[in-house]
Amino acid sequence: MKKIILSIMLLMVLAALPLNAQKKFVAEKLDKCDPYMKAQGGYGYLVENNSKAAVWWAEGCYKVFKDTPVAKRRAGTIKLSTAANEYESFIVVVNPKQELRNLKVEVSGMPSDIEATVRKTEYVNVFYNSDSFGFPGLWPDPLPLYDAPANAPAGENTSFWITLKTPAGHAAGSYSGRVTLSADGGWKVSMPVSVKVRNFTLPQRPSVNADMGLWFWVVEKYENLKTEEQKQEAYDNYMQAFKDYRIQVRDPFYRTPILYNFSPTTWSGGYYDSRRAKEGKYSYVLEDNSVTRNTEGSYSRQLIPVDSSHPYKLSAWAVSDTLVYTHILVESYDADKKLIPYRNNFQWVDTEKEWKEYFVDLEHLDPRTKYLKIRLFGGGACSNGVETGTTWWDDVQLTDLATGENIFPEGNFEVDPESITVDIDFTNFAKAAKKYYNDDSFRYFTIPIAGIGDVNFDNSRLGYLCGFQQGSPEYEMLMGKSLSKLQAGLKELGLLDKAYVYWGDEPNPPAYPVLYDTHRLLKKYAPGIKTFMTEMSTWRGHATDSLDISDCTDISCVSWDCFENHDIIKNYQVPGKEAWNYLCCGTKYPYFSNFVDHNAIDMRIWLWASYQFGFKGILIWSSTSWNSSTVSPAGTLQNQWEDPYCFGSSHQMIQRLLACGDGTLFYPHNRHPNEDKTTAFTGYPIPCVRLEILRDGIEDFEYLTMLEERIPRMSASDAAKARALLVLPEEAYKDDSLDDPEAYTIQDPQILFQRREQIATLLEKYR
Repeated sequence: MKKIILSIMLLMVLAALPLNAQKKFVAEKLDKCDPYMKAQGGYGYLVENNSKAAVWWAEGCYKVFKDTPVAKRRAGTIKLSTAANEYESFIVVVNPKQELRNLKVEVSGMPSDIEATVRKTEYVNVFYNSDSFGFPGLWPDPLPLYDAPANAPAGENTSFWITLKTPAGHAAGSYSGRVTLSADGGWKVSMPVSVKVRNFTLPQRPSVNADMGLWFWVVEKYENLKTEEQKQEAYDNYMQAFKDYRIQVRDPFYRTPILYNFSPTTWSGGYYDSRRAKEGKYSYVLEDNSVTRNTEGSYSRQLIPVDSSHPYKLSAWAVSDTLVYTHILVESYDADKKLIPYRNNFQWVDTEKEWKEYFVDLEHLDPRTKYLKIRLFGGGACSNGVETGTTWWDDVQLTDLATGENIFPEGNFEVDPESITVDIDFTNFAKAAKKYYNDDSFRYFTIPIAGIGDVNFDNSRLGYLCGFQQGSPEYEMLMGKSLSKLQAGLKELGLLDKAYVYWGDEPNPPAYPVLYDTHRLLKKYAPGIKTFMTEMSTWRGHATDSLDISDCTDISCVSWDCFENHDIIKNYQVPGKEAWNYLCCGTKYPYFSNFVDHNAIDMRIWLWASYQFGFKGILIWSSTSWNSSTVSPAGTLQNQWEDPYCFGSSHQMIQRLLACGDGTLFYPHNRHPNEDKTTAFTGYPIPCVRLEILRDGIEDFEYLTMLEERIPRMSASDAAKARALLVLPEEAYKDDSLDDPEAYTIQDPQILFQRREQIATLLEKYR
């Protein structure tokens, strides 16, 4: 009874608090999140603490808050260990007693080929924690370059993320340098840096595929990129950043795509149907399932020359299964091919379940008319698109009543699919491939497939190619031509082994027929191009064993939170297949995540766990999803420096907040995107703390891979040590089952540091 009363009192206290305070109170009571490392007595190493300021440092796997306690343990020398071709970071923190003005940070004394980068840690406001793990407040994440002195306020931490890049081929040995902090008034602190360069080199080609989306059209909008030169400069900087952080660009050919040309093609917007024709072989179907736009059939010769002194008549046949209300619309254009306003002609079309003919009287055209345009719709031609429906059209004729001639033969919808040729232009694509794939840093890229369908968590859509719907023999024939030519072109360029098709996202069970048929087409006509699909092994309450679709994709990428039982992973570990995993807004506590308001170590332990369970790749859906466009009011851009959240696709009145930082690994240079619409920002992207730590995890993955490869050359005792190091101990990583609310990955990165040093020692011994 006493426990019940106390529980009720706790609930009453929580109810009286504001929502954010409730969240913070719960987080503190459950004691899940401890970024201050209170349980370990803090973290970091004190260098100096006097009347001016406290200065301390820490390894690059912590999130230093403004109020993180000053380190107590002393270690005046910053000690690092690195391989050649590796990045190694550390954090330097200053906590002034009084404001330090014009604070400078300098790295000196290191060998000239070891590159040092200094970034300042900035903070974003987590006003609503992403899950039950974190808490509201200012969390460290953006890392802009610190390339000019700035003031450090009194009474709070100002921290710097410093990264050293040791190039490939650098001689092994111990090297020394210094980090010097200085400010106005003569204040100065200098810290020695000791770097041990190991006698092995990390490969340029990553062993793990870290696939990240780059939504460059969002970058263009935020950074005010108007000219082609501005766009290309910014894009090249993003490509370099992806290489530097050892992550893969999902679509590096956004600006230089493969160009498909199908000729001749007459109609677009709908598809030909040989099963239901009024005359000849085909009718034309227009499906309008949207209340926000119109589905319209367009033909290549849009403007039809006419003589305005002649009378004309348009006739068309239509039918529908659902008695659709729609229109035939005829527009008039002048000699300059400009629309003549207020001269439209139209006919109401109330379709029936049998073919019916409809007419538009065009006997009296405006004398300025030199061309007519015929517009056909699936539903009503409404400006807001509210009318929906599906209409079959056939035998559309535009008759010159003066001559009796039908001057619009394309309206019979008859086409010879065998005569359609496929041309694929690789020119710009090949130039970009030579530019971005010259050093083997990028392992894969996704390839666009003309006419392919779509499957996702909401619905599925059949493919359409040259006016033919997936499932028809014409579609199969044309897709075969296109895919065969695509594969041949990629093979000739030497890129076939890097190409994969990522054409759907987390398909739900009703989409599986489209999924399986599309996979069949891809493997039949382009077997050398890998197929890829993100999936959820558990889908909205369905049984797990009925949702494994790994048999219809070469690369299966499954959300980590689906692995409540890690035995499921074995289903994806089969010869000839690859298993990847991904994090998104659904991977909440007790799983590690990519959220701003989670531990720093999450993005690093992700790679250790992925290696341990045999995954060959990881994925985050986007790195620049800065604007939740359906949620943002018209003309407004979400400011990631103020609202670093991912919102669910909805609309302005329903803003479904998902997580802080999901889909964002870079920050825009433009900190005021709604005010500054003119300044073009083309510089190197601004990374975040999570991305820096992710790179460390990717490099840890290389250590593990290299260690496993060397085991056959090791002595029996060393081989036993190596095998033990490949498996994380329970104190480092628990099975994160939802059944155990206390199960969570380690918070203290020292365990990883120690194991990494042990691995490095063995790698040096068996180089």
